[in-house]
Amino acid sequence: EYFLCYYRGNNHRYRTNQLIIAPMKIQSYLLSLSLLSSCLFITSCDDDDNDFNGKIEITDENRNANDASTDASLARWEMPATDTSCDYIAHYASDGLLNYAMEYSKEKMHSRWVAYRYDSKLKAQVTSRSDEWGVEPFYNNNKTYQIATGFFGGYNRGHLVGSAERLYSHEANVQTFYMSNMSPMNGNFNSIYWGEIETLVRNWGRNCGAGDTLYVVKGGTLDSLLTTTTVKNTLGAAVQIAVPIYYYIAVLSLSSEGKAKAIGFWIEHKDFKDSSLSNLKKIRQAAACTIDELEERTGIDFFCNVPDCIENIVEARYTRSSWPGL
Repeated sequence: EYFLCYYRGNNHRYRTNQLIIAPMKIQSYLLSLSLLSSCLFITSCDDDDNDFNGKIEITDENRNANDASTDASLARWEMPATDTSCDYIAHYASDGLLNYAMEYSKEKMHSRWVAYRYDSKLKAQVTSRSDEWGVEPFYNNNKTYQIATGFFGGYNRGHLVGSAERLYSHEANVQTFYMSNMSPMNGNFNSIYWGEIETLVRNWGRNCGAGDTLYVVKGGTLDSLLTTTTVKNTLGAAVQIAVPIYYYIAVLSLSSEGKAKAIGFWIEHKDFKDSSLSNLKKIRQAAACTIDELEERTGIDFFCNVPDCIENIVEARYTRSSWPGL
């Protein structure tokens, strides 16, 4: 077992199979992002010994954080490391909340990733699916890269940030229908197999308690493509959009008590041709992986803004029993 231990000059000891950042009653203010620049040295304890087996030190090291000097949202915990070859696009609602953000590849006409979070506000379900398909407003002045609303011949317009994941306001839901948030997906893959994993993650987000946060990153592989398909931009020109051969989800959970855990999913873009409950369970369990494994496969540095002492532990392992429904 591994721990993040906060030493207070007493003999309090904490035991868990999850990472503890700081007990809420002792140091609850550490959960504020503005104060989480300092984190704790990792020590270990064997199963038969409740004593700490290492020196406890404080460190604020984070070697791989984004440069957020031009946009403060790049420092948020859900954001992966940025790629300068892509455009960073952040979609805010009029209430000031960041609905979701993405990196968009103009070359592939497809997002590199989308990132968002669930918390007590964002998990709310007070509206319904809008079906108000729209173009990406970021490209209003550069319509070459603005995909027109319309169908992807032979493929579903698969939401990455799902409509069902943004029901806290009508405006937020409408933003999920921007064409930049769509990926060309096989119909059964989208509705059944990918949908199975999306539903699992969505349920974790909807079950966030007061003070809990679930950070989510989704995408399809742009370096490994199944094919491309032809769509039109808003100038009426035919353009090619990438059809990924794999899709992924990275998840980081932070509880109000300071417990952190993470898990990844990696799934091939295909019709598995068996939607029985037993096979769906096998598929979602086979898709589960560590964040470290997901980073190897995608080349993306997930959760780079999380202090290294937390990131290095939670990204290296996951425990199936810690994730309900898996």
